[in-house]
Amino acid sequence: MNRKLLLSMALLSGLTAGAQKINVVTDLAHEFSFYADNRFHSQYLKNQNYATNWCNLSNFDFSNANLLVLLGCDNRIGYDENDVAAITKFAAPLEVVGKGITASQVEGGGHQVLRFDEAKKWNTIIEDAEARPLMAYSKYGKGHVLVASRSLAGSNPNASDSINVNVWKPVLRTVASGKTVKPGRPFGSRGIGELEHVEQKSTFTLMYNDYMKPYASAMSDIAERCIPVIERRMGVPLAPGMGSKIALLATGGGGFSSGDVIALAVWWGDFPKREDSMIEFITHESVHSWVLPLPEVWNEPIATYVGDLVMCDMGYPEEGLKRINAQIESARRFDPNMDKYDLDGTDRNGNKVEAAGMREIHWGKTYYIFELLRVKHPDFLARYFQMKRFLISRKKITRYDIHNTVAVMSLALGEDLFGFFNSKGIKADPAKAEIQL
Repeated sequence: MNRKLLLSMALLSGLTAGAQKINVVTDLAHEFSFYADNRFHSQYLKNQNYATNWCNLSNFDFSNANLLVLLGCDNRIGYDENDVAAITKFAAPLEVVGKGITASQVEGGGHQVLRFDEAKKWNTIIEDAEARPLMAYSKYGKGHVLVASRSLAGSNPNASDSINVNVWKPVLRTVASGKTVKPGRPFGSRGIGELEHVEQKSTFTLMYNDYMKPYASAMSDIAERCIPVIERRMGVPLAPGMGSKIALLATGGGGFSSGDVIALAVWWGDFPKREDSMIEFITHESVHSWVLPLPEVWNEPIATYVGDLVMCDMGYPEEGLKRINAQIESARRFDPNMDKYDLDGTDRNGNKVEAAGMREIHWGKTYYIFELLRVKHPDFLARYFQMKRFLISRKKITRYDIHNTVAVMSLALGEDLFGFFNSKGIKADPAKAEIQL
């Protein structure tokens, strides 16, 4: 249940009607979040110019920016002296005049109460029921610094939770109002391709900024050990040009694959203290690049499934098999005999599984099918991807649906698998496949 929070109108005397044009920079270097990658902008600064910083903050050109957003800083790193100097230089020339906000309450939960060393220098905009500050500003030079509980803004990667928009929009426009940005002058992101450190390894290029330097060696080591093991499981080398670069992200909460670049969360699964989950994670993101140019119908679960097998191969068989079995059992709660639902959670009559079971069916049924195939053909994955790569190279596949998938797997394993898949609730039709048995 959301707590109603109080907006202090009496303490807004230093804030203004906002800037007409904002060039906002959002920092992802100190704490990576998919939400920070322009989602914050789309919620609270729509129709304004935006840029993201993935690199050393002190290397960003702020000359034509008038708003800097620091959404977070992981407690395992910090702002160095060069960052502080850059932020100080950016804030000093700003000026603020006028008045601002009209909202009377805010939304959200789990609010972080602000505490200041010099409380008298800070003016509270939002406070909780106990009069503790949740959003406050302070004058700095000719500008202002705004600090707020992270919970007051959205956090969903798809920007579906635009909470407190009536508070954020005028506040941000106000904070940016002291500097006029100029159209036509340079203003753009420092992206993942501009990271300061670039090291060529045996099978990939490692990229990272200064904040990730203490973790670069450990990440490089485990990636170099994982990649040949992944290749043995996949049966083929990486798709040409794919997964050739690995970038390090300041987070423990996720990464991504964009084809040639694999971006990894350096603290995933409590790495570098332990490495089992990192093996699974590196494999997951790598497999997304491995399967291109035709993504799999089970794109997410197959990536983690291969990660669990690679974990077994690299000395963690108990943990790897535990994770595989857990996925299968999660699906059995909704499909006890594992023969009712298709991968999309639809049964033979077109009825959908309850919402709570959608992911469990998609992942658990995938794992179940793979484990049955692995018992009969321990190298089924390698044979499958070898056949897929062979057929792709001859341009015989224009789409990659379940029908073509089962056809390719049937050819790879030397038996017609359409009956097997249908017996498990997965609707695959050889007549709808481009690849004929």
